[in-house]
Amino acid sequence: MIACSCDRRRFCQALLPLGVTACLGLRVRGLLAETVQEGTQEAPEHKFDQPMPRPLTYRERFELAYASHFIPFLNILEEQIGREDVIESLKQLALQEAEEYARYVVREMGNDISVFKRLYHPSVPQANSIMTIEVTEDSESAYGIKISECLWAEVFQAAGAADLGYYAVCYGDVPFAGFVNPDIDLELSRTIMEGNSCCNLRYYYKS
Repeated sequence: MIACSCDRRRFCQALLPLGVTACLGLRVRGLLAETVQEGTQEAPEHKFDQPMPRPLTYRERFELAYASHFIPFLNILEEQIGREDVIESLKQLALQEAEEYARYVVREMGNDISVFKRLYHPSVPQANSIMTIEVTEDSESAYGIKISECLWAEVFQAAGAADLGYYAVCYGDVPFAGFVNPDIDLELSRTIMEGNSCCNLRYYYKS
């Protein structure tokens, strides 16, 4: 009923961030933070804070968050307000998250090319658990990677929602590089989410 009584775009923008914040929390930053904290927390005092008997795999976590909740939510939202407004809101949310994460990265890691090497490298267990990464270029002025497997793409494609997955997951990558450092750009020539065999990313200084 709300969708019929208010502006469609405002309705989408109001609901979408509230509905998907928990899902998008599984992005790289959340996974990194979670892994660092494992094994360092004191025993919880309340039963609700006890660890589950069996930890979820990365695939199970993604399927729970995206296939079971996020994607069905987007499908319902699309019926209510239309695909264009859903995509526009995903783009706005991706930009918001990219800027927020960039502030965190700059504060914790700095703002040069090495940041992306530390985030997206085959030797980083957290990144390697959800993507298969190959370094294609590594210099002081540029860093390139090829991603041949991506858990996000796998889950969204299996649900028939890869086009929405692109805006939810991939769209913010290019502006993220600029938010980290305005002098750094990202050449994102293709993605698995769009149906290609791999993702090609090249971070480089503009001049």
